[in-house]
Amino acid sequence: MKDLPAWPIRTSRLLLRPFAETDIAAAWTYRGLPTVTTWTGAYLTSYPQWVDLASRTLPNRLAITLPSGALVGDLTLQVTDAWHQIGADPRAARGSNAELGWAIDPAYAGRGYATEASTEAVRLAFDHIGVRRVTTSAFADNAASIRVMEKIGMRHEATTRADSFHATRGWTDGA
Repeated sequence: MKDLPAWPIRTSRLLLRPFAETDIAAAWTYRGLPTVTTWTGAYLTSYPQWVDLASRTLPNRLAITLPSGALVGDLTLQVTDAWHQIGADPRAARGSNAELGWAIDPAYAGRGYATEASTEAVRLAFDHIGVRRVTTSAFADNAASIRVMEKIGMRHEATTRADSFHATRGWTDGA
């Protein structure tokens, strides 16, 4: 891993910084909304669920804020090992991939904040963490996230049929 930049990381309109325990309550104002939790990897129905998830993922979560300090969303950047063939040197696969995810407060949606923050997270992953691949995934019906993926230059590699079990929709396609 290369040296991480000084926090916060500035983009043209946003600041990215490590998500803190003090952000958990503020993030619940959007993380608890059905319009947000429907599309995330954790279908949250209670504040204690969110506190548990956020607490466990603090090291991989960044707060997306305006320069004023207003929290507009959060993203995760989870560094993972690549799959490797048995018999290959596993050291080459360690920490070589990252999975990206984001959630934006609907009050701030449609302004390009997810695109701007995710673009910077991808740069951080390659330039400072040193991964060789960044991926993300979404439910195939999540048009907003798929648009963000396209805008940040990600390649659509697969649409999977009925492989993702959604809390309220049952088996759904993945993208």
